[in-house]
Amino acid sequence: MMRVDFSVPAEFQEVSLDMDFDAAWAEVNARAAYGSVAAATDPEALSELARRLQRVSRFLKNSGAVYAANCLHSFEGEVSLGSLAVAVVDYCYGDDAAVAARGTLRGVLATRGSGWSGSLIDSPCGQVAVLTGGHSYLLPPAFSPTGEETEVLTAQFHTMIPVPTAGGGQRRMCLMAFSTPQVTHWQKCYAPIMADLLRSLRFTEEQHQVA
Repeated sequence: MMRVDFSVPAEFQEVSLDMDFDAAWAEVNARAAYGSVAAATDPEALSELARRLQRVSRFLKNSGAVYAANCLHSFEGEVSLGSLAVAVVDYCYGDDAAVAARGTLRGVLATRGSGWSGSLIDSPCGQVAVLTGGHSYLLPPAFSPTGEETEVLTAQFHTMIPVPTAGGGQRRMCLMAFSTPQVTHWQKCYAPIMADLLRSLRFTEEQHQVA
């Protein structure tokens, strides 16, 4: 089995995969205790947040995620939030990983709107398809600062890296997705972090580990 190794900054807190409700509840309350959850004084909001976290955690596990994390910190005097997920999925890409990266980039980019752009970059693991753009989400009233359903624009960074062929000849694709609702922080804060993460990425034929 291929292991995915990479380094992330200390600000990123790993999110457990396939959590049950009790684990999600404990996670939400632990973060609330340190001021990470605005709705910490509302038990119903905390309970709903725990249920959402549980669903996200199980969805990530079922989708092939091997790592998930988020960060909440201060950047240039403003609160900044980011989320990261890494998955490895089966992907029969043929004999040439570089061709697979180019084809994947063209195919995925064709499904995105005009606000997306993409390119191929070289990494220690070969060519990587990279896409950046924006995506809007509807924030439920319970978690909106205004108490009303709010549309939130996020800056998105997606990568697709063909995994080198394992001993059994199995071909897979490593998918990395990062998003932040602080779109003005992307260029100066998060783009360098994602670039460093890609430079640290390594595949070895062992169990997953994060450095």
